[in-house]
Amino acid sequence: MRSFKFLPTVLAVLLLTACATGPSLKEQAAAVPAVGPGQARIYFYRTTVIGGAYQPDVLLNGKKVGNATPRGVFFRDVAPGKYSVTTTMTSQVVNFDVVGSEKKFVKLSYSFGFNIYPELVDSATGEAESSELSYAPQK
Repeated sequence: MRSFKFLPTVLAVLLLTACATGPSLKEQAAAVPAVGPGQARIYFYRTTVIGGAYQPDVLLNGKKVGNATPRGVFFRDVAPGKYSVTTTMTSQVVNFDVVGSEKKFVKLSYSFGFNIYPELVDSATGEAESSELSYAPQK
């Protein structure tokens, strides 16, 4: 029974360590390179810490480009064309086209049942929601 007293503290620590930390995308704006000529940029971001222990791979056209880090944002520069995004925790896929110098925003949302899935959002929403998130460049 005694160990249950510490359970909320342990859960809080685990939740905080699962979140992205560091400067926000807005704070790093000067350090973020401009989109290259003939390229487009796809931003991937996750606004919540709910389900923070789950950080599935984010797949762009079937290849891993990063992880769905809670309260984190990253991007990939791509050639114009057709793209699909999914995660390793869902069967849901978002398909879209990009043209040169365009920005697309893919929100990585959580639904109960341990499902982190992609959804395409408009640029105004994506910029507003991702600007205060921790910029977490992915390799």
